[in-house]
Formats: sequence, structure tokens, C-alpha cells
Amino acid sequence: MDPPTVNDVIIDGVDYSTVNPDNKWKILKTQRRFALWSIFISCGLVMQGFDLVANGQLAALPAFKKQFGFLQPNGDYLLPARYLSAWSSIAPATEVAAALIWTPLLEKYGRKPGIIVAALVSVAGVVLQQLATDWKTHLAGRGVNGIAIGIIFTISPLWIGETSRPELRGFFLCFFNTSIVFGQFAVVIVSKGGSHLSGKWQWWLPVVGMYFFPLILLVGYPFFPESPQWLLRQGRGEKARKSLKKIHGFKNDMFYTLEIRRMEEEIRISTEVQRNDGAATSKTIFGLDFGLHFECFRGTNLKRTMASILVAWAQQVIGAPFVVGYSTYFLELIGIADAFNASVALYVLMVLASSAAFPLTEVVGRRTMLVGPQFVLCFILLLIGIMGCVPDHAKANWAIVVFMYLWTIIFQMSISATGFVIASEIATMRLRAVTQGMVTIFNAVASLVMSFVMPYLINPDAADLGGKVGFVFMATGLVVSVAGYFLYPETKGISFETLDKLYELRVAPRHFKAETENLVTDQLEEK
Repeated sequence: MDPPTVNDVIIDGVDYSTVNPDNKWKILKTQRRFALWSIFISCGLVMQGFDLVANGQLAALPAFKKQFGFLQPNGDYLLPARYLSAWSSIAPATEVAAALIWTPLLEKYGRKPGIIVAALVSVAGVVLQQLATDWKTHLAGRGVNGIAIGIIFTISPLWIGETSRPELRGFFLCFFNTSIVFGQFAVVIVSKGGSHLSGKWQWWLPVVGMYFFPLILLVGYPFFPESPQWLLRQGRGEKARKSLKKIHGFKNDMFYTLEIRRMEEEIRISTEVQRNDGAATSKTIFGLDFGLHFECFRGTNLKRTMASILVAWAQQVIGAPFVVGYSTYFLELIGIADAFNASVALYVLMVLASSAAFPLTEVVGRRTMLVGPQFVLCFILLLIGIMGCVPDHAKANWAIVVFMYLWTIIFQMSISATGFVIASEIATMRLRAVTQGMVTIFNAVASLVMSFVMPYLINPDAADLGGKVGFVFMATGLVVSVAGYFLYPETKGISFETLDKLYELRVAPRHFKAETENLVTDQLEEK
């Protein structure tokens, strides 16, 4: 075959023959079909966001309290801290188990089968929650749904990251976070609507709303394309080509030839790097091969894995369970008159800020949007803690609301959106699926710990810290912020090949940007 000419690979004015970050916005205009597939696979993440906040929203509904709580002398119903803690932590716990078991299967059976499994498991979990008459059945339902979330949480960013064009990988990976935020926003709106109802439908409405997500996945599943990169690694080149055609829908056949070549080159380079690093072969536990998991902690992979895990951990320990997960319930506890409306405003800000992260990730860069903002978030948590110590609770509590709004804007525009981009970009090709599974696991473990502790920190029958809970998250947040300064690299505009080389040369991640510029300068001088 003759080498393609420039005219052979120009689609809607974009030259696809080379990877050129300067073309990212032109390429974006041609990616309408890919964007729709990304939205579809991110639908399961909307379910994760919905479930993440559902516990805090349901806990604020009188009918839910009456169904599962205990009558108090003043006539109100109280949900014990141990109930709230169990409900909050069961889903992250089953997410860990699901991700751990499913990750080896991703490499063996591909990305697509997990979608149908997650959808069917989610339906079973929602049914249990809806029909629950005691707190343990509701607990079981949340646990079953957590299994589905763990599977889809692993698949979605993995599929987007290895299927998108390199110029727009960061942009489309922001779908991951925005989908979660949209789910959080949706459950607040649905719960707000349910608060105007009476009887069991007051709390059934948010629960029944969770059927929507597995339904979408079930309807779209037959048409969804398998990851072409995974197909190539399995030696199924023709199927990879067909998958690419379904993903992009371009009529220019040369585009698919070049995409296949590009992916094959990425696979080749990644294989060489792993060979030089002394890749492990196989470690079987209970019939599942966890060799790749151990490989993540060997040689130059260790620093990559630690950065990916840290960014997942940081999102939880820097205050998300407090500001995001329990906002309505917390605002109600500290005496905000219209906690639901205040919470709705908070989630509107979350959606807007998360949407703003789409272009900022590509314009500003990953490290810039991670390191500085984390320290700012810790400072805001300090202010919230100080407000919790002010004797005039009426004024101090409204100041807490304002600080929570400010925290939310910064969090959603920085670590919440950009964190998952970093995690998907810095892993080697061979370990990307496993690394994403470990991100899911460690994010869920951190969520489990914080979700378990959170009710005991704020509930009236426990520590009842109020705004002083800000001190707790400031302390844990500072730890991950300092670690992030040393571990987070800049990946904007840096190819996978260059990232592999920088890690192989053991360059400090905080110097990646400068070192990349030096490499480019050296290459130009050689020419």
C-alpha cells in the first residue's frame, strides 16, 4: 500500500495523518458520533453520582425517617448514625469487590460485556431498595447496586481513554466527572420533588429514579462498539476496524487505516517499556490472574500507580463526602431553614463548574488544575471549621453555606474533573485497565472509610461537630495535597511515548513539562 498523502486523510478540514494538539478544537467538531458514545458509556456513572448522594438526600425526607428511624420524644424520627454509616459505606465496599474481581476479566473478555452485567445487577439492587421495609433490606439493595457501580466505574473511563483521539483524550475524560456530578444533581432535584409528596412515594421517587440508568444501558448495549484497542491486542484487526467505523462514522477509509497504525504503535511502545521493566507473568489467586496488579507496583510503574491512586483517594479525603454526599442533611442539622433549596443551588454550581472543566483541562493543563487548588480547598475547609466555633450560629451557619459553595466550584473545576484524566493518561498501555480498576478500588475504599465515619461526625446522637468537621477534612486534605505536589505530572500535550520515556528516565513528575520542552529542543537541534 502506498503511504497516504495529506489529501487522503483530511476530514472536515482536519489532517488526521499526525497527532497534533494544535488541532484539538478542529478535531472536536468532527467527533459528534464519538461524543454520543462517550455520553452513553458515561450514563452508568450518572448512576454512581445518583447513588453517592442518595443516602444523604433520603435521610432528609420525613417519610424515609419514619420508615426506618426511631420516634423521638419531640415527635420527630431519628435515623441512628449506625444506619446512615452502614448505608453509606456498603456501596463503596461492594464496589471494591466488584472492581477487584472484574478487572482481570476486562482483559480476557473485553470492555463491552461488563455493561450488560452492570445493568442487570443494578436493576436487582434498586428492586431491593424499593421494596425494603427494614433497614437491612435497604442496606442489601445498596450493596447490590454498588457491585454494578464498581463494574461500570472501571469500564467507562477506560473505554473513553483508549478509544478517543490523543488530542482530545483529556476533554472527553471529563465526561467521567460531569456524569457523576449530573447524577448528584439529578437525585437532589428528584428528592426535592419527592419532598412535596406524602407517604412512601416521598422516598420511593428517588429510588425508582435509579431504574432509568440501567434501562439506558440495556437499550444501547446491542449497538455499543467494543474497544478497538483491546481488539487489536487480541489480534482481531478486522473487528477493530469495524468497531472504529461504528465509533466515528467517517466515510474516508484511510482514517481507519491510520488509526489502526497509531494504536498498534502505542501497543508496541508500551510492550517494549514493560519488557525493559521486567514485567511479571502470572499470579493466580482463586482462579483469577492478578499478575498485572502486582506489575503496577514494580519498577517505573510504581510512581504511575501511586499518582493514580492518590488522585482517587484525594477526592474523598479532601471533603467530598461532607460537602457533596451529605449537603442537604448537614445543612438541615446546622439549622438552615430551607436546606433542600440551598442544596439544589449547591448542585447547580457543581454542574456549571464541572462543565467549565472541559476546556480548562486542555487549556490550563492537568497539574496546574490539581496542585494549587488542593491547597485552596484545604484553606476553605479551615474557614468552615472556624465558623463552626463561632458562638453566633445563625450568622456563622450562613457563612458555612457560602464557603461550601466556594469549595464546590473550585473542587469541580479542579481535582474532581482533572483527577480521572490524570489516572487514565499516565498508566502504560498494558496496565491501563488494571490501573483504572485500582483507581476504582482505592476511590471506593476512601469513600467507604469517609462514608462510614461521616454520620458519626455530624449526627446529633454522635459527635455532632457541625461546621467543626471542616478541621477533620482540612487535616486529611493537607496530607494528600503535599503528596500530590511531588507525584502529579503535567500530561497536557505530552504523548504516551514521551510519558513512557520520562518515567523510564526517572524524571520527577513535577518537572515533566520542562523536561518535555528540553526533549523537543534537543530533537529540533539534531535535525
